[in-house]
Amino acid sequence: MSNTINDFIAADNDKIDKLIAENPQSISISDISAFLGADVASVRAAIENNIFGMSWRKSGSARHGYFIPTAQFVRWYLAMN
Repeated sequence: MSNTINDFIAADNDKIDKLIAENPQSISISDISAFLGADVASVRAAIENNIFGMSWRKSGSARHGYFIPTAQFVRWYLAMN
């Protein structure tokens, strides 16, 4: 592999290590948004389409609640089963 690829993979591994260390149980939508370089609405759409995380409609509200377990997100990101 080229140095460029090795450097990219090493930097990406460092990013995911930091995300896990800072969010050992669950990760906020804003943290995932920053990590992926996506906007918050895109992360919410991914959750609502069962890509990762969980969402639910709050009782008596038009708003949704969201929960992203760190283990589930990391497995999705690393394409692990």
